[in-house]
Formats: sequence, C-alpha cells, structure tokens
Amino acid sequence: MILSATDFQAHFREALSKFWADTLKIEAFQDGHAVAFPLMLPDGLQVAFHAKEETPGKIRLSDHGEILRHLLCEGMNIDANATKAILDRRLEFYEIQRSGLELWCQMDFPFSGDRIQIFAEGLVGIAQMILRHEPVAEEESVGRRGFERLIAGKGLEAKRNYSLEGAVEKNIRVGYFLETARPVAVEVVERKINLHQYMQVWGWRWTDLHKKRPEIFRGMIYDPDRQDWDEASLEIGRSVCEIFCPYYDTETIAAKLDEAGEAGA
Repeated sequence: MILSATDFQAHFREALSKFWADTLKIEAFQDGHAVAFPLMLPDGLQVAFHAKEETPGKIRLSDHGEILRHLLCEGMNIDANATKAILDRRLEFYEIQRSGLELWCQMDFPFSGDRIQIFAEGLVGIAQMILRHEPVAEEESVGRRGFERLIAGKGLEAKRNYSLEGAVEKNIRVGYFLETARPVAVEVVERKINLHQYMQVWGWRWTDLHKKRPEIFRGMIYDPDRQDWDEASLEIGRSVCEIFCPYYDTETIAAKLDEAGEAGA
C-alpha cells in the first residue's frame, strides 16, 4: 500500500516526536540540571550538557569543558593558529561563548527550543574538529595497566571500547566488557579535574544501562592520587556501581569479578 502524503507526513512527524521524547533526558541535581540531548558526538556518545538558572530569568547552558578537553586529550592544539581560527568561526556561527575550556551560552526565560538546539549542534560541530586531526598515540594509564594485569592473572578476557544499549541511550561505550556468568562493564576514569559533571553524566549512563540490562555489574576504577575527587562525585559512583574503587584496591576488584563469575553457578 502506498501511503498518502498526509499519512506519510503524520507518521514521519510521529516517529521523530517519539524518538525525541524517548531520547531527551533531563535530570535535576543540586547545582542545576544534566541534559542528555538527542544528538551524537563523533565518538558515538550522546550530547550532554548542564543547564542552570544563574540569576532570576537567566539560564546558562554549559558543557563544563568536556568538548575542548576531549580535543586536548586527543593531542589537538586548540590554540594553534589554523585550529583556533576554525574554532573561533564555529563559536561565532553557533553563538557560543568560550571561557577557558568551557563552552557556554546564556538564555532568557522563557526561552525557545531553537536556542537549545543551536547550542547542542554547536557542541557537535566543535567536537567534529577532531576529524581534521590525527591523534597521537594514547598513553596507557596506570589504572588501565593495573586492571588489565589483574584480569589477565585471573585468566579472563575483556572486550575493549565496547558498546552497550541502555533503555534510552543506545550507544553507551565502556572501556572493558567481560562476558562472565554475570557480565561486567568497567570504565577506567582518566579525567583528572572537574570530575563532578563527568560523574553526573556517567551516573545517568549507568542508571540507564541498569534499566535495560540489570544483570550487568557496573564498575569504575579511579586513581585518587592523580585525580581531584570530591565527596559528592565519589558518592555518585558508589550509588550506581557494583565496583567503585581505586585501581590499587585489587582485593575488592578481584572479589567482585569472582562474584560475577560465580553468579548462577
């Protein structure tokens, strides 16, 4: 059956509206709201940013430095002449402000959806600058080395950079995935500063994954000696992960892996 123009348009609009409703996620936190937006970054992760009413009627959208920090971690010099010129043009086009690594804009309440859309698209546009750059070889962190030695010593194999589907977010990428009796997904924290917003995003991802795959053990391993942790960020990890501890706490990690391997036995 060939659809009429009216039926086609109605279904097209309904399909997109449902996708938006299912994918857009807004979670309240003490210092504002975390927003997961229905757009994808070049690395396959969903666009996420922070929204906060700073003063009455003034709403600030911010990525908390996530996008530019990722470019720096990939070896891109964002202040090199050619790169900075491209970055400045994109900031101007999307009407985004830059303060250090933070990308942000301010809206007046009541605000229109197009300003939020433009900000989110701007984050994607700036993140896509990585496609112009050939990354330097990644330095293996002490946390990853320690975790890989531990699982190798236990005779376990892990899939690297593995994608899992959550209830809403369809591409939650984790550093390691072990197909034990009870599967284990582990992310090794590489971030050194500004960990609170990072953990808010991961808190939502782990919660979303648990809704879809409650059998999965969720794990995060970190380096308290080289990372600037605060108690609120640590508490997010403890509340959503079955494994959340420093990389050198091998006894805890090993016990949890043994528990996952023995599940259902």
